[in-house]
Amino acid sequence: MNEKEKTILTEFTSLKQELKSWGDWVDKAILDLLHTPFEVEHRLKMKPVNRLKDDKSFISKALWRSKPYENPILEIEDKVGTRVVLLSTLDVDQASKALLEYSGWSIKPTKNLYSIRDDKPDEFTYLSNHFVVCPVPSDERWPQEIHSLLTCEVQVRTLLQHAYAEISHDSAYKGPYKNDKEIARNLAKSMALMEATDDYFCSIFKMISDESRFYSNYLRDLSSLFIKHFNKDYLPVNQDIEVANLVFNLLDLKPVSFQDLEEFIQKESVEVSQAIKPENGQIFEQPISILIAYYFLNHRFFLNENWPLNLESLKAVYRAFNTSFKGY
Repeated sequence: MNEKEKTILTEFTSLKQELKSWGDWVDKAILDLLHTPFEVEHRLKMKPVNRLKDDKSFISKALWRSKPYENPILEIEDKVGTRVVLLSTLDVDQASKALLEYSGWSIKPTKNLYSIRDDKPDEFTYLSNHFVVCPVPSDERWPQEIHSLLTCEVQVRTLLQHAYAEISHDSAYKGPYKNDKEIARNLAKSMALMEATDDYFCSIFKMISDESRFYSNYLRDLSSLFIKHFNKDYLPVNQDIEVANLVFNLLDLKPVSFQDLEEFIQKESVEVSQAIKPENGQIFEQPISILIAYYFLNHRFFLNENWPLNLESLKAVYRAFNTSFKGY
């Protein structure tokens, strides 16, 4: 290591403790910002965990890359970095907006996935939103004179983009493969497929949020009924979607309107309330139990013939309504 390298490394090392502290704070701020819209809804796929730039990597970037730096400790902005991995580009857009609007740090965008596409529309390569954040001038937790040095790069990407980055950056490019045209071509093909897949994902999520989608609305309305009449503390995020989807197969065979269910609860409130309670099993802790109760009390033969779950669960329904299963 020559003297210039030693000097740069000394500057970097002297800042590491404050950089780590800043990175930890950035991670916590991101989680606080994204918790309700993303973590609770299981759209946050990887939580941010910051890490300091490796010494050799810092020296290499400071001195030996094509981009010259007059003041590396100031100009190199990814001295500490963290990333947020989400489900789709719709989530990336929403999360990026939240980060940009947060007043707890100074932030600037450094890379935008849409501008990358626009600049090189005929190429398929790594896409991600990158930001650099540092303390606001009024933040007294870090010495004022090093605010501009405490820069943390925040990468916001999808799960598919993260998979591509792991392969292309951490695997393929660790060896002397960057100029291998066959590897580069296959990476580009994989990114093209990932972009197409993300487009399909985004279309699906838009359909799910579309207020005209029958089953999404039906489940939402069932949840409202369940909260109103049976469990005011119920959280829709705890729904067993797999079971609900199986029971919804019955609706294709014998439709039941939401109005039918409302009238049913009013008419059979006592019997239904005795059945829909936690001690009768997990299925009765779910909004879908209202629809099951409707079929059981109004169309029992149909329910028996088309029951979409296992036999034990059907027996549990009979027990909940204090009805013998022998006649089935």
